[in-house]
Amino acid sequence: MKVLLLTAAAVIAFTGSIFAQRQAIWENFPPDLRWDGGINYGASGITRPQGPANDYTGARTNVVPELSAKVVYAVDEHWNIAAELGMRTWESYGTWSNPYTMGTTLNKTEVKFQIGKPALTESFQLNYVIPFYSKWKTYNKANLYFGVNLGLVTTISDGSVGYSKYNAAPDSSYRYVSNYNYGSGIGYSFGLQAGYSYYFMRRWGLNVEIGARFVEVGTDKTNGIYDDHGTHRYHMLFLPETVGIRYRFH
Repeated sequence: MKVLLLTAAAVIAFTGSIFAQRQAIWENFPPDLRWDGGINYGASGITRPQGPANDYTGARTNVVPELSAKVVYAVDEHWNIAAELGMRTWESYGTWSNPYTMGTTLNKTEVKFQIGKPALTESFQLNYVIPFYSKWKTYNKANLYFGVNLGLVTTISDGSVGYSKYNAAPDSSYRYVSNYNYGSGIGYSFGLQAGYSYYFMRRWGLNVEIGARFVEVGTDKTNGIYDDHGTHRYHMLFLPETVGIRYRFH
């Protein structure tokens, strides 16, 4: 019985010592700087929107600039939560056949489908962090993290249809649809992200992050054509990749 009690006491003492050391690390290196804020710039792409009739989704999309701002709070050494606001343009492209004019079939022409210009995301992240310290543990030198996110999506678009002139024989004045805008919308997003932050000074650092998010959006029905072609609701994947600068503060 005495041996059992001595063993239990030794285990408790050892566990308490390890916990105290971990707390000491967390209290000194560097939770005096629990907050982290910064801006990010990079590129993002989307898949074709799914939901509308195929003729109104396009066949391809572009990679476009991505801009975001983020604030991070370190809950402890291995977990953080973040709030992020992001902005970019969402568009897709396709071709439409034009009708016969004067007995001649006109060439197919490109149509741009404006989904959101801009498309805004407001999201919250929960990340698991693997910290790296300087040689003498004087400060947290880098963090590798990965986690999940959930948020809102807001798209700005006027629901209009734009036309261009054909400018070729047999009817150079013929006008065709060259731009089709979805209505403004609101929806939700969720997904995953992974990133790495490296602090070249105690407060200042650099960050890289990649992510993948599923987006579901419902749009305004600004005119009757949206009921016919289903562009009042769509979903797609959104793929941001950014680099940024970070500043840690109290």
